[in-house]
Amino acid sequence: MNFVPEENKLTKSTQRAHCRSVRKLLSWEEYRTECRKILVRASSVSALREAETVLSYWPKLEAHEIDTRPLNSWLRARGCTVLLPIIEPNSKISRMHWGVFDYERALVPNRWGILEPTGRAEISARGIDVVIVPGLGFDTRGHRIGYGQGYYDIMFTFVHAFKLGMIMDQCLLDRVPAEPHDVSVDCLVTSCKTFTFPNMNAFTN
Repeated sequence: MNFVPEENKLTKSTQRAHCRSVRKLLSWEEYRTECRKILVRASSVSALREAETVLSYWPKLEAHEIDTRPLNSWLRARGCTVLLPIIEPNSKISRMHWGVFDYERALVPNRWGILEPTGRAEISARGIDVVIVPGLGFDTRGHRIGYGQGYYDIMFTFVHAFKLGMIMDQCLLDRVPAEPHDVSVDCLVTSCKTFTFPNMNAFTN
């Protein structure tokens, strides 16, 4: 387990920089191997296996985000409805919507170059069973270091689904400074461990 040293635990911005740095140091093969291990472990999470509708995300591979593409396809093959985020453009409020993932050719890049569906899905917040939550880093309490835009924090005020985080061991942090609006995940998966919350039980299969 690769915890951030004590002197690097002061601010979220410092932790973001740390996580970005360690992800960049991974070779392409190391990155792919790490992602495969994480997805295999994530696929055994019961909430995900039982879900009918999952809000996932499309990865930025150049940033070494967890490659969710095989997981998205696996879920669809199981008959699950897979949703992907749609960021509302030119909004002063960090608003996120979602559309159905059918196949990659139906996706278009948003203002950050992230692929997203072209139209919103007629699925309510109550219809989402699991949200796969992206993050630069997570700690062993389930708290997350995001990208600082606040989209997920706002979304979780009305989407009350099971929240699954996935992270490389190198970005597993000792402690993230949590704020009142921060929402922790219910389960966190690394390449070698699965953490469940709020009981904070960690176990290795």
